[in-house]
Amino acid sequence: MATFFIYCLFLISLIDTKPSPTTAHVATWVLSLVIEVILLGASLAIYTNKHREPQAGNEQGGRLRRHITSWEVAEITIDILRILLLLALTLLYSLFVAARNARIREVRTASRDGSSEASGLLQNGQAENASAHAHSNGYGATVSGGKHKHIEGAPPGWERPATTPSRSWWEYLKGYAMFFPYLWPSKDRKLQTVVVLCIVLVLAQRVVNFLVPYQVGVITDILSGENGEEPYMPWGAICLYILYRVLQGGNGFLGAARSTLWIPISQYSYRELSVAAFEHVHGLSLDFHLGKKTGEVLSALGKGSSINTFLEQVTFQVVPMLVDLCVAIAYFLNQFDAYYALVIAVVTFWYIYLTIRMAQWRAEIRRQMVNADREEDAVK
Repeated sequence: MATFFIYCLFLISLIDTKPSPTTAHVATWVLSLVIEVILLGASLAIYTNKHREPQAGNEQGGRLRRHITSWEVAEITIDILRILLLLALTLLYSLFVAARNARIREVRTASRDGSSEASGLLQNGQAENASAHAHSNGYGATVSGGKHKHIEGAPPGWERPATTPSRSWWEYLKGYAMFFPYLWPSKDRKLQTVVVLCIVLVLAQRVVNFLVPYQVGVITDILSGENGEEPYMPWGAICLYILYRVLQGGNGFLGAARSTLWIPISQYSYRELSVAAFEHVHGLSLDFHLGKKTGEVLSALGKGSSINTFLEQVTFQVVPMLVDLCVAIAYFLNQFDAYYALVIAVVTFWYIYLTIRMAQWRAEIRRQMVNADREEDAVK
């Protein structure tokens, strides 16, 4: 069952990932190739010498064989076919990467020959202040002293892409890492302490989320006499359960305290992002401003405020939810059996997968709405 689940995951990742395959797939193929070669060598070493046929329920084995049998020839043939298929997959991936890198080099060469306004706002390496030691290139685009952090497949900063860019999980993580300097106030020790305290509260919420169902089980066992004792009214356990419920959830005490403490961090992130966007736009050349409509530029800057909400949701909702799911799977594996944990893992996977697919579908519609709104602002 677990193998079938893993193969389904692998197949879905091959279909959904663009470009596909990725380094994760080729790493699996290379590891499988090494193990298959070892298995083939071990099989040949056993079958070409005196050996007993494997037999179910018999540790000594079956008949003594002095040469390789037809069934063993079939097994070795299948092993060789698997090795050839893995070699072919690895070679095809190498050709795929070589062709893709050649196309990327052509695109970069063409972009260097064209306009230099393609640098995005957050590609300047300036987190705390976008204008620190910045200078202008030939077209007036702001360029930092460091290297550009360009995400492969990302559209230019001024474009209105019609579809959502397709990226891998690793590229998403690298893109999210670009916002970390805006989330971590490196210039304010007081705000840094508040961030650490918020993280501690999030960890405490994870512990409470685990203790609430556990306490329900304790109360149920006492009332049903599962522990071999006479049933009685567990007032202490009930009061402890009420305390956990007061602390649990986004509207509980811990969630409310975290939301209150995060307000100055949210204001800091919004201020730094707004300043970086303002200075970036004013650092662009006159040609750029003459070619773009003021209403459209202002509309794009205004919609950038949603980044602040995105950072908070990813940090305090998405990541803690994944932690809760992993803790739940580990708990069921420890308290019950592997099948229970496997059922939870499969259901969790399909829930996350369908959620992501639905979000991608909604993102396409949302992008069309935003582009239409920007076009409307452009003519005002």
